[in-house]
Amino acid sequence: MAGMISKRWIINYLLIILIIIFTYIGNRYQVETGFQPENRITTLKPQDINRISIQIADYTITLTRKATQWQIDTPVKWPANNIVIERILGIALSETESSIRADQIDLATLGLQFPTAILSLNDTKFLFGATNNIGQRRYVMTGSTVYLISDIHLHFFNQGLSALIDRRLLPRTMRLQNFRIGSLKLSKTNDNGWQNDGKAITPNLLDDMITKWQTLEASRIQPYQKTNIPKQR
Repeated sequence: MAGMISKRWIINYLLIILIIIFTYIGNRYQVETGFQPENRITTLKPQDINRISIQIADYTITLTRKATQWQIDTPVKWPANNIVIERILGIALSETESSIRADQIDLATLGLQFPTAILSLNDTKFLFGATNNIGQRRYVMTGSTVYLISDIHLHFFNQGLSALIDRRLLPRTMRLQNFRIGSLKLSKTNDNGWQNDGKAITPNLLDDMITKWQTLEASRIQPYQKTNIPKQR
């Protein structure tokens, strides 16, 4: 019995000695563990971003977050496509394996002297340069550093306003109170039903029609140009 206890103490002492040795080696030679910190290009968090500015050539688009909905402020005031905006904000979480200080390279060779676009998230600017032919990556400069990251963000906004605007014909926050089409005149009642002042219509068909109007999306969006409207004769 005494012999077994002695062996256990010896084993415990050996384990303690091994722990001390490995700890010393780790501190002395800075042995790296399997976990490595992320090589993110910014410390921004998407949930903390509430202002966006996009510059493409001489065209500027600004947006602000209002509660859970993004709103386009200029050049028009209209709800933005939240899904597209969240994908743009993903650049804040981008990681890179290649970076260089901006003063150590000719920015013109990377397309950053005259960037393709400038994206501002709050007060942090991202300048988009040329693409790298290997691995579909793009040069992006933020602060005083140039990074090479996956080219998955620019195409979400380089088409301008039409890529950012919410395609729903009615804003998501709008609740219909009155509806008129042709001879059909509808108004909402106090119990959230609908009354028909014109053409008779079955309740199921009525609900289906109103729901479609509230969720209807445009198939294509383009800038309004008054000069292209046919003149009435």
